Amino acid sequence: MAKTADVEMVSIPRHFYESLLETLEVLSDKSEIESIMRGIQDIRKKRTYSEEDFLEMYEDLV
Repeated sequence: MAKTADVEMVSIPRHFYESLLETLEVLSDKSEIESIMRGIQDIRKKRTYSEEDFLEMYEDLV
C-alpha cells in the first residue's frame, strides 16, 4: 500500500503573497543584492541625506 504525503495549505491575502514573490525575485537577483549592499554601505558611511535635508536642498535649487 502506497503511503500518502501529508499536505498542508496556508491561506494568505493576495497582497502578502505578491509581496513574498517580489521579495524572492529581488533576493534571487545578484545585481539587486549588490545595489542593496552599496546602499547599506552609503548609510553606514553617512553618504545619505534625510528627507528633510534633501527637500531643503531641492528648494534652494528651484
